[in-house]
Amino acid sequence: MNYFDKYIKSKAAEEQTDIPDSVKNHIEQTLADLPEKKPVIKQIRILPRIAAAAACFVFITLFVLPNVSVAYAQTLEQIPVIGDIVRVVTIRNYFYADDKHEMNIDVPQIEGEDSEAVDYINKDVSELTTALVNQFYKDLEITGNNGYGSIHVDYEATTNTDRWFTLKLSVSETAASSNTYFEFYHIDKKQGKIVELGDLFNTDKFSDILVAEIKMQMQEQMANDENISYWINNSGIGEEFATVSADHNFYWNENGDLVIIFDKYEVGPGSMGTPEFVIGRDVIKDILKSEYDHITTE
Repeated sequence: MNYFDKYIKSKAAEEQTDIPDSVKNHIEQTLADLPEKKPVIKQIRILPRIAAAAACFVFITLFVLPNVSVAYAQTLEQIPVIGDIVRVVTIRNYFYADDKHEMNIDVPQIEGEDSEAVDYINKDVSELTTALVNQFYKDLEITGNNGYGSIHVDYEATTNTDRWFTLKLSVSETAASSNTYFEFYHIDKKQGKIVELGDLFNTDKFSDILVAEIKMQMQEQMANDENISYWINNSGIGEEFATVSADHNFYWNENGDLVIIFDKYEVGPGSMGTPEFVIGRDVIKDILKSEYDHITTE
């Protein structure tokens, strides 16, 4: 979990999602200036991204009116179930747009399984997205028409088998520069608990083994392509990549291999995007707990 995640989550409990007076005044002034015969169309309906079209927003003549929507799915029975136990629905959408700023945040909720693991994930996602909304409005009030900024949050269920469930939350921000980072949530359905990276292994030395493998892949990539660059081998640029924490982002790919994923700027310059490294079973077979063999095929 990166520093920004921890910061915004700590703020979530203290903040409320209120629209600043400056934004309210801007909306009221815009409406007052509209010609009487210009139509204002508002239709708000939030449906899951995996099941239906996205929400309809407010459009007025040459620009999009600043708008905030908080809407709940109305017909959950029409939403296809993702797997036999767990499904994900969009319960809320936060949207705002003017000619220099945009916010579009989908808030997912896991349905269909009553457990502490599901409750924890739903609460954590709610706090994270609420904090992002609050931060967007704070930045908007500070910068006003003097800057540009956007934030987009969406999600997907990357794995949903009889044994395993993974929810991926993606956050993309743009201001003076752009940034992308992720939150992955994993549930071991058989044990009914949340699983983090460190829980997969029977030794605390898993970080050393993963780092050695990832660095080897980084070195091979840089040797084969001069445009590829990572912060290793005392590069002198960025923070030297040296460890993988117990709560680091990961997922299982369709072949059942472990994939370690990094946020933008975490192990290399922005040009590297969000690099991923596939860790073969032969690398971790001696330290992987037996219950997680062939996890995606169960």
